[in-house]
Amino acid sequence: MTEHELFQKTFSTLHASPDTLMEVQETMENSKKTHRTLRKGVVIAIAAALMLTVAAAAGVVHLIKADVTPADGVSDTTLHAFTDDMDASAPTVEGNSGELITVPDMERIPGDVETVQRLVGDYLSKLDAGLTVGSTTITLGTFLIDESGCGILTYAVDDPEGVSYEEAGYGEVYGLPLEPRMYLRSPDYQQGGSINVKLHVDKTTSTATHLDVVAYFAAGETYQKGDNLYFTVYDGGAEGKEPYAVAIQPRTYAPVRTFTAANGETARISAVGITMDNASPAQELTVQELTLHYADGSSYAVSSDSQNLMNWVLGYIYGDGETAPFAHAVYIFNRMVDVDTITSVSLDGRWFDFTAEQHIPVQLTYLTPCVPPAERLLPLRFSFSISLLTR
Repeated sequence: MTEHELFQKTFSTLHASPDTLMEVQETMENSKKTHRTLRKGVVIAIAAALMLTVAAAAGVVHLIKADVTPADGVSDTTLHAFTDDMDASAPTVEGNSGELITVPDMERIPGDVETVQRLVGDYLSKLDAGLTVGSTTITLGTFLIDESGCGILTYAVDDPEGVSYEEAGYGEVYGLPLEPRMYLRSPDYQQGGSINVKLHVDKTTSTATHLDVVAYFAAGETYQKGDNLYFTVYDGGAEGKEPYAVAIQPRTYAPVRTFTAANGETARISAVGITMDNASPAQELTVQELTLHYADGSSYAVSSDSQNLMNWVLGYIYGDGETAPFAHAVYIFNRMVDVDTITSVSLDGRWFDFTAEQHIPVQLTYLTPCVPPAERLLPLRFSFSISLLTR
């Protein structure tokens, strides 16, 4: 696959499966990754965290259980995760012949603490736990997850010897010291479900020895509400080495609101992301235009080929094996969304029918079943009156 094809598959639409994203990341990391190997150290618990050592498929896992409590407020990094304080610069991408490839732009918008507090303040949690390996210490910060398994986790990295990372574009970074993985139900990647994660550094608060990091995540096809999440790092930075993990039991979930299209497809939206359920899960959905429409007449273009916009930080398609490989499409927003003010969601794109080997255009409008209580009761009263007359 050429670099152009890799980029197009990763960034232009929601074609980007976890395998494709890993292929792109490995290609980039192999060419210019500069992070250093850390010395083996000890794991420490901060505040009320509990230290455990458990056996897993990859060997011994040093496990900490995080103390999860209501957040004291909205931290700077939590606010910046959804505002224009976070870097949104598009990468420079060259083709095989050195030609520049046109890539989408990203638009981030201003925000304020009051809005974030109003929309998700009740669902923000403080994570009291940390890890130290060698000279590097990770301290967990704020945690937010919605009912579909989408959310953010903030954490700090401190190392008196210095910290470094590489930039992938649109604010995404890789090659951080003790770069984490996230899993469901188990700290070990061979036993737990893998969580899709994108890491962004808050440059407004970071220094040469300190990084404030946002991990945007989507739990994926095996997620169930109530699952534990695991924040895992590996001594030496690679899976298969000795793992150190923090177990996170969510205390609350940001609510989602369901919008339904005429064909029965649904879109579940929270303040942080959208999960769309594909009525034809054997057909791959390519999203060309995805827009949220608000009651005041404004709109948010989550993804737009016509405007050359990519206003999301994480996007992928997942499903269930061979029969329904494209059952769900997920986007994590690059801004905070007031779900209660959304009136509709419009989607333009195409399905790919693998049997017929052809594209099928699709246009959907998702609406919320917002019917006043009096109108919902009217058919019941009418039906009751008829039954009385026929007796």
